[in-house]
Amino acid sequence: MDPRLVEAALNGNSMELQRLHGADSLLLERDSLYPETVLHIAAMGGQTEFVRELLKLIKPDFATKLDKDGFSAIHIAFAKGYVEIVRELLIFSRELARLKSRDGRTSLHCAAVTGRVQVIKELHSLRSEMPQKGIGEVTLRGDTALHIAVKYNQFEAFEAMFDIVKQLNMEEIMSAGDEDGNTVLHLAVARKQTQTVKLLLGGDGSHHEAVGVNMTNRSGFTALDVSDVIQQMAGEPTDFMLRDLLLRAGVLRASEAEDVDTAQVHHKQISVEAALPPQRISQFILHEISLLNPWRYWKKLANEVKKSPSQTQNALLVVAVLIATITYQTILNPPNGFYYGEDHIAANISENLQEFLPFMVPNSIGFFASLAVIILVMDGFPLKALLGIDVRCMAASYVCGLLLIGPTGINGSHLAMTVIGIMVFLDFIRFAYWLVRRWSKEIRNCRRI
Repeated sequence: MDPRLVEAALNGNSMELQRLHGADSLLLERDSLYPETVLHIAAMGGQTEFVRELLKLIKPDFATKLDKDGFSAIHIAFAKGYVEIVRELLIFSRELARLKSRDGRTSLHCAAVTGRVQVIKELHSLRSEMPQKGIGEVTLRGDTALHIAVKYNQFEAFEAMFDIVKQLNMEEIMSAGDEDGNTVLHLAVARKQTQTVKLLLGGDGSHHEAVGVNMTNRSGFTALDVSDVIQQMAGEPTDFMLRDLLLRAGVLRASEAEDVDTAQVHHKQISVEAALPPQRISQFILHEISLLNPWRYWKKLANEVKKSPSQTQNALLVVAVLIATITYQTILNPPNGFYYGEDHIAANISENLQEFLPFMVPNSIGFFASLAVIILVMDGFPLKALLGIDVRCMAASYVCGLLLIGPTGINGSHLAMTVIGIMVFLDFIRFAYWLVRRWSKEIRNCRRI
């Protein structure tokens, strides 16, 4: 892009734009070859006069160019709330109102994200067919602009669009669902947005038919079911208030709505594929409490270790290895030695399980906790996969030793050792497969060179 053109756009110098275009009529044509055009820059800077003059010189397809982030100039103008620039762009081409970004957002979606009420009203003031249809447009994830406003907690933007929907008699949009089948009411209840819920239900529930209060999402839950789950998990005062609003508006649970008309029970979708069969309640609850997923916390710990100074990592590794050594030594040499049975085959430290567990359980917890620390610290080490096998083999050896010296039958110990041996063998196979693939890739790269 010509730096003179960029500077003129940043400064809003429309006279310089006219001079440059007069000296080189192909200047803007060459600018259109770049992902980010001078129109993007002027829209980002709010240079209304420059945009007005630029629109006189460009072709319609120039205004539809998407930048490297997948947005056009009108998306940027809507997101920034530049009403005058929005007006100029829409006068230039009404079709821009329905132009979609790379992720399927229209300019109205962008305004909903940032809560730009004035540009939303400006779009409606055109009173054309295009903006009216744009309210029902969905992103690649099935979100209407109303969904976006709720998800980003932009109540004023939602209220403005809600009023427009009522004026256009397009209330059926309120019962549209996103990719998970959630209507705006589902989302507002899940996010505890009392104002939005009151607006949707009309305070006294007068809008409940248009909103589709008994619609179910893909998990088979109505908004009241969602409220019940949240209330059980948290039980805050807001939760009881929302539940009371839903009950007064006549919202039913999915189990209570079985006899309701099929069109009311099943989720409606606008320009999206039909909803999937409802999942089981247990699956929904597991999804809702996914924050308790241990793998999520494991990754969080790994990131903490990775970001810590190298001295801290070295200290952690030393302490973990020391604890692992001490606890593993207990298996080889327990405090009271071994007890040999009459057959002199089983070497136990005690025949009594009540004497065995109080000592070995804390010792085992310490051992495996230290192994977890070792695995976390060596995440960035070379040959991480091979070191992982070493740690797992040591853990398997510990378990086998624990079973051998504990008050268990020798047959049970052999079975446990067999199972662990198979698991370790499969681990070796997996590592060997990874090694062969890596070697093969290197050989192919060498041949290309």
